[in-house]
Amino acid sequence: MEIKKRLPRIVIVGRANVGKSTLFNKLIEKPFSIVKNQPAITRDRITKIGYWLDWSFYLTDTGGLLDKKEMEVLYDKVLESIKKAIEKADVIIFLTDGTTEPMPMDYEIANVLRNYNKKVFLVVNKCDRKDFSYLEYYKLGFDKVYPISAEHKIGLNELFEDIFDYLKNEGFEPVKRYKKLKDKPRVGIIGKVNVGKSSLLNALVGEEIAIVSDIPGTTRDSIDVETKEFILVDTAGLKREFKDDIEYYSYVRTSRSIHYSEVLLAVLDASQKVTRIDKKVVGIAQKEYKALIVVLNKCDLIKKKDRKKVFNYFKKELEFADWAPFLFVSAKTGENIDILKQTIKEVYKQYNKQLRKDELLDTLSQAFELNKPPSRIYEIKQVGHKPPTFKFVLDKEFKSHYVKYIESALRKKFGFYGSPIKIMMERKKL
Repeated sequence: MEIKKRLPRIVIVGRANVGKSTLFNKLIEKPFSIVKNQPAITRDRITKIGYWLDWSFYLTDTGGLLDKKEMEVLYDKVLESIKKAIEKADVIIFLTDGTTEPMPMDYEIANVLRNYNKKVFLVVNKCDRKDFSYLEYYKLGFDKVYPISAEHKIGLNELFEDIFDYLKNEGFEPVKRYKKLKDKPRVGIIGKVNVGKSSLLNALVGEEIAIVSDIPGTTRDSIDVETKEFILVDTAGLKREFKDDIEYYSYVRTSRSIHYSEVLLAVLDASQKVTRIDKKVVGIAQKEYKALIVVLNKCDLIKKKDRKKVFNYFKKELEFADWAPFLFVSAKTGENIDILKQTIKEVYKQYNKQLRKDELLDTLSQAFELNKPPSRIYEIKQVGHKPPTFKFVLDKEFKSHYVKYIESALRKKFGFYGSPIKIMMERKKL
């Protein structure tokens, strides 16, 4: 038997509101998917590394299916996303709800699963409830039924003992704590609703991971996708206000994803005027000291002869981010997607840049000769990267205009293309 030198892929499928996201969060050991007693919160598929005993594995939470009439146009898109996850799975956890008898959607999902030559574990959740029953679920046609409580981790030992026995027979071996061998930039895709963030994610990955719809706010969770080059994070669209708790939780996920990102793609609709929210989106990178690329999406809607004028308009409206590259892109046609990938790599390189002490001092000495510092300087050194961070020990702190002068001198000499520069000032202790 051939030993498989990769992590196994376990995919959770099931109708809406059976507890898929609760189980997912328990297995990745930190909350990620939104959990709420409102059906169909998760729409896109989300993959993280899960852990149980001596095993690490890729775990995918898929969108919850409702009746086709309730989901309207999203039903086919969610189902297609689930099917793509099933195709890549080594094991499928088919999760159901033991507080109800099998629903028509359970039978429909069971029929979908039978079309694939995959190992399916039928799991009935919520065994901690008084109204729980699981015997009816044998009607779905699977050999064994596993009663569990995802919330309280009841029954998971037996379930995963059987899953891992199966995986061992398939050539997989336990890996206690999986560590990525290669440092990949974590790229957050941010923007207001319906500017094409999910379409851009799919274009960068090369397949449909995030569900794309004309309905604003289709993405609710933050979606992590690891490619050979990047870890891409599609986030929920930013809004002025929240209609309900779900939109608020989505905003919290987006904020957390921004915090852990290194490069931000601020996506704007190139066919529309710049709004206050657009400016806020671009400003987040400066506020959070993240590398930035301003992505002018939907450029296929702009005539070639008008592009220079439109480009200059965006540069003027967002001149506070003049240190960042601006790039026309069409997620729909694929225009400039390869250039965007190269730009991400270059910006990430600049974000990691560390200067030799002599070249830093030489550059700033020349700048100080042209514009004398308003304070005595005792020490200058680079103290960090991601972002490039420089510490000045002074008699008194520089005012903002002189800080900008120093930043300009550093950019003129060393580039820092797409990267913020952080200037720290410390008063010398007497």
